[in-house]
Amino acid sequence: MRSSLISFFTAFCCYIASAQEVPVQRNIRLEFIKGDSTRLSFNEEFYIIEDSCAQIYRYAHIDVQNKVYTGQFKDVSRANANQIITQGAYTADGLKNGPFIINYLNGVLQAKGNFKDGAFDGRWDVYYDTGKPKITFEANGNDIKIINEWDAKGTQTVINGTGNYRADMGFMYWKGKLLNGKPEGKWKSKKASDDSDFTSEVYKNGDFQKGNTSYDEYRDAPRLVLISPSIFPFTIAEKFQISAVACNGPKQKAFVNAHYTAGAESFSQHIADLSSDYLKNIDINTFDSQLTLEGEISEIGVIGKLQNRNPFNANVARGLITSLRGLPNLQPATVDGKPVKQGFKITYTFHNGIYSFRYGFAPIQQ
Repeated sequence: MRSSLISFFTAFCCYIASAQEVPVQRNIRLEFIKGDSTRLSFNEEFYIIEDSCAQIYRYAHIDVQNKVYTGQFKDVSRANANQIITQGAYTADGLKNGPFIINYLNGVLQAKGNFKDGAFDGRWDVYYDTGKPKITFEANGNDIKIINEWDAKGTQTVINGTGNYRADMGFMYWKGKLLNGKPEGKWKSKKASDDSDFTSEVYKNGDFQKGNTSYDEYRDAPRLVLISPSIFPFTIAEKFQISAVACNGPKQKAFVNAHYTAGAESFSQHIADLSSDYLKNIDINTFDSQLTLEGEISEIGVIGKLQNRNPFNANVARGLITSLRGLPNLQPATVDGKPVKQGFKITYTFHNGIYSFRYGFAPIQQ
């Protein structure tokens, strides 16, 4: 177990070092307590860091093979072991489950509520670091209703499910009206840095009608999220990411490629299914060449702007581009945790009536 866990974290060290111009020597150690029980050191953002400058200790059980926490865990202040930062439990599959208590680093209650199989469940009460109420919502799986909300000055902006609401997602936010706790009318997502538009969606009686991006309309499913799954900082710990900044070290840029939350294999299957649905109606026996489609992944993970980059049957290229609009959103690429655009390419190879494909991501632009 000890050697496996060390190897597990060594892999993360090496990944971060490779993303930096100058590799930084790190001294990340794990304190083993018993079996799979260990203590991890976090900075204030819940990134793993050297013990000498840790602000939070996590006492937890780790399933090394699947890279998840299991069972009961507790985050405490390094300065005061009696001050609980987070307390809760994970299932054997690493999903948050049961009652959670979440506090700010100053000890003030941030939130309390329940999870069920990784999703919010039942009533949640969230507070500002001053102790004043921030938001109350009720959840049943992915179905969330906003009950009440207050701004930082204490003014109530949502009363009994009705009012104007803004759902912050870090680099972007959603904004619109609530009726009976559900979205109503037109909602917009905007970039937090300059308030420029990303997408818009229309709702009627809480039901999604349609959505629009700058280059496409969609009706399959809403992108709006009323409560961010990462609203609480402790969720960063679930990624087992090592801080890009060593103790008292110069800050290095941390690059993370776009990725699909269900894994690369699942994403490849989505491409295969969408491609097959279109090409099964096309006679490809006469094709003996490659088709390269290039586009980009936006800051919110939408794959778009696909274009044919080499000579090929124009109608087939357009047909595949249309079909690939059904691809699911990805987690966008990030630089130092900030979402950025990233180039994306799919290459199809046709020969003797069969075809194959491969996809890849362009280097992240600094």
